Amino acid sequence: MSHLKIFNVIIFLLVFAAVTSCQKVIHIDLNSSSPQYVVQGNVTDTLGSYSVYLTKSINFNQNNTPVTVSGAIVSITDTNSKIVDSLYELNPGINPGFYQTRGIVQGIPGHTYYLYINANGKILTAYSTMPQPVPLDSIYVQIAGFRHSSYQVVPEYFDPATTGHFYHFILTQNDTVSGANYTRSDNLTRGHLVTEPLGGGGGSSNLGPIVAGDVLTVEMQCIDSMTYQFYFTLSQSQNANSATPTNPVSNIMGGQCLGYFSAHTSQSLSMVVPY
Repeated sequence: MSHLKIFNVIIFLLVFAAVTSCQKVIHIDLNSSSPQYVVQGNVTDTLGSYSVYLTKSINFNQNNTPVTVSGAIVSITDTNSKIVDSLYELNPGINPGFYQTRGIVQGIPGHTYYLYINANGKILTAYSTMPQPVPLDSIYVQIAGFRHSSYQVVPEYFDPATTGHFYHFILTQNDTVSGANYTRSDNLTRGHLVTEPLGGGGGSSNLGPIVAGDVLTVEMQCIDSMTYQFYFTLSQSQNANSATPTNPVSNIMGGQCLGYFSAHTSQSLSMVVPY
């Protein structure tokens, strides 16, 4: 049996309801020697609070460990409803740099969101429009690897026939979130059922072999084109194995800044690898 399909052992999760969720922190290698602000901001269609993580890189030749940025003024505006949510720093004394909404703004597909940051007088802004959701139908594992000794994870979904659909996947094995960046566009899949396994992707291969009994969770995000460009170019940079990688494309405006601001839908399915 080439596929081990699991349809009934599925848990539909609400993700990123808080900053302690499985949303991973993206580590960006810089090819510039001058310090730059790095933004990671997300608004989803799940109810709850949304977060912005703000850091500043140090000189490239000093190991590139990010420095968290406290005391910034951060807000997110729903440009359709004109609702503004002023973020607060969640725990500046222990975990600085994490800013969280107050539950005033909620993510709605089709709405455009505006991020504003004033960090010590440095103004950073970004826009992102949340796409309509594409259902994640199921996830399963299929046998792969040398002598069929391992598994691959397959998210299954139907890609609409219309253009402009982009996807980002986050894979969690037990309690470990993959450092890889799995992104897809609809260039070759419009109007088709997609059953492509999660593989490749730039980033850390920090997951072990998938074995029976593992709990696997796949989050599928429907993202806009600029967020896709960020993840895609980030993957290329991480795969380049270069001492001077190309900085990923960013939708953050303000000069000397990196990162992304993403308004996206979020669906998660979980399964237990059968014995």
